[in-house]
Amino acid sequence: MKILKTVHVFASIMLFTTILAGCAGSNNNGAATENKGGNTASNGQAQNNSTKEAAPDKEPDKEPVTLKFTYWGSPQEKTAIEKATKKFTENYPWITVDAIHIPEADYDAKITAMVAGNESPDLGYMHGELADPWQKEGKFVNMFELLDKDTELKREDFLDYIWFKSSEDFAYGISTAGETFGLFYNKDLFDEAKLQYPPSKPDEAWTWDQFVEMAKKLTLDQNGNNATEPDFDPDKIRQYGVSFETWHGPIHATVINNEGEWVTKDGKFGFSQPEATEAIQRLADLINVHHVAPSPVQMKSIPSQAVALQSKLVAMSMHGQWINLDLGAAKVNYDIGVLPKMKRSVPMGISGASVIYKSSKHLEEAWLLTKFLENPEGSIDLYRDGLWMPTMTKWYTDPELVVQWAENNPAHPAGFKDAMMNNLLNNGVPNGSYYIKNFSKINAITFSGMDEVWLGKKTAEQAMKDIEAKIQPEIQGRYDVNP
Repeated sequence: MKILKTVHVFASIMLFTTILAGCAGSNNNGAATENKGGNTASNGQAQNNSTKEAAPDKEPDKEPVTLKFTYWGSPQEKTAIEKATKKFTENYPWITVDAIHIPEADYDAKITAMVAGNESPDLGYMHGELADPWQKEGKFVNMFELLDKDTELKREDFLDYIWFKSSEDFAYGISTAGETFGLFYNKDLFDEAKLQYPPSKPDEAWTWDQFVEMAKKLTLDQNGNNATEPDFDPDKIRQYGVSFETWHGPIHATVINNEGEWVTKDGKFGFSQPEATEAIQRLADLINVHHVAPSPVQMKSIPSQAVALQSKLVAMSMHGQWINLDLGAAKVNYDIGVLPKMKRSVPMGISGASVIYKSSKHLEEAWLLTKFLENPEGSIDLYRDGLWMPTMTKWYTDPELVVQWAENNPAHPAGFKDAMMNNLLNNGVPNGSYYIKNFSKINAITFSGMDEVWLGKKTAEQAMKDIEAKIQPEIQGRYDVNP
């Protein structure tokens, strides 16, 4: 989810502006997301067992504690976090939460200044680019140690991929939320073209060629010709078949579906290998060969992703689940399919990290707040309104919990469960920010070399080979590979 970053990957050629609130939220770790939608009021359903777990007996005799908690996010997320921390302090009355909202664009600079001034938070959000070097300096608590001592939760209660780990036994962070990518589409445009909707089940995913053919039929010029017709004018397009963004989230997700890697397990630059360059080139060809996605010049005049789908400027968007927030709030007639497959179709999980600082004098209370925020019961609006997906497995498998966030609301259309919820639960694989060492530099160098690919000036193979010599010395391996 979506999404706010320290590293703005080729902002000049991004296909859409988005605000990635919440976890993954920035070009640091994930997509930027737009958050123009409002929060939806609670549906008043009966509380479940998770509520009981989150509300322990009051302990008024405890010494007062104040937790400093830093986070980023849209106005909607800020409101939801404020509600969640208020509910937390009602359950734990001896704890006060000083929740400090920092604009995502300023977040890393502000946190760095706080830490340098010995004013570190107790806990908070963290971009992957900054989390990696700081965990090497020993700034964060090992959440696995806290979890092993916990009487309510265990590792198996969470999705497999959601831990930011420096080793199998050390988790310096947990995903702020579950987030992944899918194929969003405007149903009205498919109906007008008399085309079949994209499949939502992974085993029925379109092949890449089928996807391109559909995108051509949905791309229209000013005279109504689609991109399959001989009179189609690629210089006068009024409706595009598809859109995608060019930061690391959607690009890595596409490479993964072609069984490529960013950094290989033997320490090589995977984006220069055939599986990766083929996937990247196919994306570039959507712009420069098939003319079904906006060119760099055309991108500048296109509004946000949600508005583009709503106003029928694009028919499909390969985007993160956080856009459900805006599409649901706008009551767009949309649905979600699985990403088209190359060699496979699997969902890539992505998020920013939530961390606890080792310098905190209140580790027990910081862990209580971390657990509370990872439980959707404390901030259900963020989930029901479409911004986040849970990190806890039971919110995917328990029908009484699923209905609270993923059913009967405009932000979760019919295809959501198969294309995103069940798919992420059963097939999710992590984005490189979870396991690539020296991720910040790897990310920056990699995407500095892609500008000319999207402009059609270089092939993906040429561009990645050109930066291979520069990037290889920066590769330090992967945390998920034992030395």
